[in-house]
Amino acid sequence: MRNIAIITLIIAVIFSSCKKDFLNLAPNENINEEQAFSTMIQTENFVNNIYSKLPVAQTRTGDGFTTLDCLSDEGSPTYFQRGKIFNGGGYGPANIQDFIGDIWGDSFAGIRKTNILLEKLPTVPANNEDEAATKKRLKGEALFLRSFLYFDVLKIYGRFPILDKRLDLNDTYQIPRNKYEECVAFILKDLDEAIAILPASYPPNLLGRANKAMCMALKSRLLLYAASPLNSADSPSKWQEAAKAAKDLLDLNQFSLYNNIADKANNYKAIFNVFANNEIIWFMNLGNGKTYEQNYYPISSSGWGNISPTQNLVDEYQMANGKDINDPASGYNPAKPYVGREPRFYATVWYNGSIVRSKTIQTFPGGTDAINGGDNNTKTGYYLRKFCDETINISSGAGRQMMSIWFRLAEIYLNYAEASNEANNDPAADPLIYTYINLIRTRAGLPDLPTGLSKVQMRLAIRHERRIELTFEEHRFFDDRRWKLNFGGDIKGIVWDSSSANYTITVTENRPFDTKMWYMPIPQNEINITRMEQNPGWQ
Repeated sequence: MRNIAIITLIIAVIFSSCKKDFLNLAPNENINEEQAFSTMIQTENFVNNIYSKLPVAQTRTGDGFTTLDCLSDEGSPTYFQRGKIFNGGGYGPANIQDFIGDIWGDSFAGIRKTNILLEKLPTVPANNEDEAATKKRLKGEALFLRSFLYFDVLKIYGRFPILDKRLDLNDTYQIPRNKYEECVAFILKDLDEAIAILPASYPPNLLGRANKAMCMALKSRLLLYAASPLNSADSPSKWQEAAKAAKDLLDLNQFSLYNNIADKANNYKAIFNVFANNEIIWFMNLGNGKTYEQNYYPISSSGWGNISPTQNLVDEYQMANGKDINDPASGYNPAKPYVGREPRFYATVWYNGSIVRSKTIQTFPGGTDAINGGDNNTKTGYYLRKFCDETINISSGAGRQMMSIWFRLAEIYLNYAEASNEANNDPAADPLIYTYINLIRTRAGLPDLPTGLSKVQMRLAIRHERRIELTFEEHRFFDDRRWKLNFGGDIKGIVWDSSSANYTITVTENRPFDTKMWYMPIPQNEINITRMEQNPGWQ
């Protein structure tokens, strides 16, 4: 059993719901509210405390080690036993926190703090021009933080009760959930106000604080989700609004695709290893360490192999010529399935025969990284390479600056392309659809999309690019749902023989599906206290 305490860089959330007394107002938890807002410095410390409680994309599940992507068809959990229960459908209102963490309670804890901040901020003295500017900035940051936390609730649970002021312990809890459109409008109002207040960028000492671009990226994702089939009937106007939000951010001309390395596989991989590079719109600085390497290295390199990419995902990677592997003209050879694939495959997945720090991965029975049922062994025949810096020796080497990336430019290109394609009857009506997708493919070393695609063909091409480009970045879990896909069925792996000459494709899991799974159940303890409506199918 692993010692979870050794992961010191994971940002822990210590509050579990808005019904608790969490007047823990700042890093110094012993000060009272009057002291917390007595000076601009104390107020900024209060805001820092809210940032410190935000979720980390790579550790969203109930074990603190695994991503939500292991609860999609991209990955299969190894150590995370409760993830296997989740994927088997064994979750509900009474235990949902065990699988995805207490996202509902943690989010409303942060929302309550932002409401207190917005209430108290006008009373904080500003003694000079610098403090007046800080005061204005902190209001914009508070609006962004509240928007981010509310959107976290919206995308996971759907409709929420809009609370724009604090709820105290003596308040009567009988809280209805607002309509979905009202929730979106509330978040949009906050974001638009924050966009008007916040600067486009900051000096290095303020790196990571909410800025205009972060607000615009969140707005882009929010409106894309709001226009999607799960949340709206097909509405060209909503898709147009989502496309405009993405284009507004792109028109800042503030970011560029990371494209500094000739080797396209390493070029793509470097996005996640080169600290604060210009493709990233917002990341959380997790400090210096080697948590990703510890979590994802194969066991032969002293790793924990926490995530096993699936055969389902591997089969989605095209050949280097841009053709699907089931295309007779692709050149794919089933006897050599890892030869000639597109560069992002090699940057993302370790497979039988891959080399990690001079060690060859052996996933065949009896091999050093075999599928054998151990906590740290792959369950599918694959290990996750994407976020790892392979210069790091887990046993003896120093760590590196780690990032949890929430928004990057490639997503905004994809957001625009999807929204504009859905808003138009023919993708040829908007040449930017092709332009933005092809920019991503060119960076990945792939040829452009074929011209003359129909709307449906372009939709499938965009969905493919999202799956490959954004894999293991906490998108697939939500894309499956907002597109109203049936994400049940067989999860596949691969077993090689000891000579690595032959293999068998196996079914490692058979996951159930029900339409109620498009939204998670609200934790039952919240329903009991607030008496709000539970999501359909989870009553």
